[in-house]
Amino acid sequence: MYAIRAATPADRPGATALLARAQAVPEQHVGYHGVTVEEITAELAAVRPTWASGAAVGVDGDGVVRAVLSVDVDREVGRAWLYGPFVEVPDGHPAERQVWHNTADDLLDVVLRTPALAGITDLELYGHRRNRRLGDFAARHGFAAGSASRVFTLTGAALRSALVGLAEEPGCGPVRLGKDPLVRRQVGDLHERCFPNRTVSARQLVEGARGHTVVTLTGVDGLIGYAAGFIQEEEFSVDYVAVDPNMRSAGAGRSLVRALLRELAAEHGARGRAAAVIALGNDASERMFTALGFDLHLELVGYRRQEPAAGAVVGW
Repeated sequence: MYAIRAATPADRPGATALLARAQAVPEQHVGYHGVTVEEITAELAAVRPTWASGAAVGVDGDGVVRAVLSVDVDREVGRAWLYGPFVEVPDGHPAERQVWHNTADDLLDVVLRTPALAGITDLELYGHRRNRRLGDFAARHGFAAGSASRVFTLTGAALRSALVGLAEEPGCGPVRLGKDPLVRRQVGDLHERCFPNRTVSARQLVEGARGHTVVTLTGVDGLIGYAAGFIQEEEFSVDYVAVDPNMRSAGAGRSLVRALLRELAAEHGARGRAAAVIALGNDASERMFTALGFDLHLELVGYRRQEPAAGAVVGW
């Protein structure tokens, strides 16, 4: 129905418009994207190595982008995230489901052959729990369903309160991560212990290689915890919060999140909301964020396919 091919930079505006239409519908929503043209424009601009180098599109007879699958690759962690697939099928088409799946399969075939994915065998999909077609697509291509996660957001008066509330006394509360090699090493160690399935390496985190701002809280015995986040077009994103297991339930996490939001606002200016993704079942984190005023926004499901790298020895 559509001509499937590798994307070019000229396709990006059309792909952005398509994504904005699809992201507004829970049954098509993908977790890696925002919902506005401005958010999606910024997200595609940040894709590694470049958006066009790892994307496939489907165009109609007039050259309009009607389908797209993008990939974001991190070679340091050896993983790639598939943004999509998105397929726009005309309303009332008699074979809508078949067209969607056939087009999605063709998009994946093209993306898997792009140089951007050379040597990458760990792939992830991520979408709204009501995006059933994504789940079917994942199962058909060997992606195992992972745990669900919840997105919590902080807006309005609750966000303003977090940003303008009383700061900690100097020397007593969280501070931005500095150059102290001991603290940086402790942050990296805690990050690796608390997030075995991390999407950002310890080096990337402490060096800010992926755009993270990190705040830390220390005590007489060393690091108590850290919080890390980054700016998106319309929100503060709280990406990681970790507190030493021996120091939990004392308010350190809440203090770190508030300090992180203030640091992000001071450096980048105000945003209309803050967001955090929490694995389903992580009740302690949910309690911490709800105590700060965060509310449940939506639920997402991840899918992952891991294959042995070329030349790897499997079994005996």
